Amino acid sequence: MAGLVLALAAWIIPQDFGEIRAGQATDPDSAPLIALMAIALIASPGFVFSGSSTSNCEPAVMTDLNNSAKDRGLPAPPPPPRRAGTPRIHARAALVTAVIAVLAAGGGYAIARGTASSPAAAASPPPAAASPAAPATGGSNPGTSMGGDGNSGFSSSSLAQSIGRQVGTAMAGLAPQTVSLAQTVKLSDQVPAGASVDRASNTITFTASSVSFTVVAVPPGGPDMTFRAAGLTDPAIVVPQNAQVMVQFINGDNDEAHAWMIVDEQPPFSFYQGKTPAISGAFSGLIGDPAANGQGASNLTFQAGPAGTYQYICPMPGHAQMGMHGAFIVR
Repeated sequence: MAGLVLALAAWIIPQDFGEIRAGQATDPDSAPLIALMAIALIASPGFVFSGSSTSNCEPAVMTDLNNSAKDRGLPAPPPPPRRAGTPRIHARAALVTAVIAVLAAGGGYAIARGTASSPAAAASPPPAAASPAAPATGGSNPGTSMGGDGNSGFSSSSLAQSIGRQVGTAMAGLAPQTVSLAQTVKLSDQVPAGASVDRASNTITFTASSVSFTVVAVPPGGPDMTFRAAGLTDPAIVVPQNAQVMVQFINGDNDEAHAWMIVDEQPPFSFYQGKTPAISGAFSGLIGDPAANGQGASNLTFQAGPAGTYQYICPMPGHAQMGMHGAFIVR
């Protein structure tokens, strides 16, 4: 019974019902299956609750009466009547419960998947571009707190950092490029050519058809779980529609993996962000821990468009939720 309760609790709280409602689950969760097996076990003919006085075996007192009767040469007393049909009824009830639960979960998952991939959802227009009179600001900087930008479902800063460290170690020294630590600090503060920087609104604006800038994840000496570009933390970046954009991404973190990707979701973000970029090519790839000769880096090039307000994020689990994001506006 304790296992049944724990399995259901694990499925409901950290797994958020397996994300059935979001239509993003890729395989069945084990917790409901464990719960169904527990129900079937409880209803099986041979199952006895701990401390129960009822079982399919004769009670100990009947054994004592049988032995006493044999010692005195008397016939043994008749055994108590058995409820032979009860376990079978319980087993049937458990089977019906299991079938209903499986059908309900499968139906809910199918409906959610259909809703997520429906033509109406796919045909929805892109987000409206921000008004020039009211430039959008970048993401906030809550440090390592999960509550800075609001939460969406499950959240755990310790789990996010643990995953980041494991991936960072596994991918250490595998980046396509390396940049020295001193150069990383310099590039994180460097204003890009042709850019207009408004520090009051935390915005970098480009007007030319060719855009180039450097963004550093967790810059040396800077706040954790943030990006830095042109000396700004998580700035809003504004580019013209159809502009050719070249981004140099550097992971300035010494013990966690990070990446830079443009998505069309808006905050608050969920814990898992394993999605493809909203703009083709707008993904740096994961960069792990630094090598002996410097920080890992990569270059990415893409064409901005269509017009709208996007977000650039770190797609590592929990990082965007912890504040590692900013606005990317195409006008």
